[in-house]
Amino acid sequence: MADFSQEIHDFQRGGVYIYRFDNVGNMTFDSSSVNFNQVYVAFPLRNVIYNSSKIKTLYNTKFEEFIPHVNIETTQSVDNLQQQLDIVQQENMTLKSHLDSVISKNENSGSVAEKMATKQVILELRKAVGQGRIDTDFSETFPYTPIRKSNI
Repeated sequence: MADFSQEIHDFQRGGVYIYRFDNVGNMTFDSSSVNFNQVYVAFPLRNVIYNSSKIKTLYNTKFEEFIPHVNIETTQSVDNLQQQLDIVQQENMTLKSHLDSVISKNENSGSVAEKMATKQVILELRKAVGQGRIDTDFSETFPYTPIRKSNI
């Protein structure tokens, strides 16, 4: 391949580059050519300087989309939801502790009437906690755990 170092140096210093075109106006490229301007293409790069005052007259240059807006009503509703959640969690803890105490009493008692009463109390507590809606949602044996029905 030909040595184009002098032509590259001239282009870098002066920026002058003469393209070679064929007889119909197509630019010719030939990597095996001995002519520098048939092997390489120059793309002049220049820094564009914008007039920012003209841009500001046409467009809003301040960011508005990404600035978070604090909504006081949203903050209050989040606080209200958190209070409601805390109340429900406290009620669930109370119901679970009551359920545990009833279960432990059932394990120690032997009367059929007491077992039926205990079963009813346990089922009502499990319904209140949201583990089921009706008595058939729970097993028939102690501790009357919820039956998971699969959709087959």
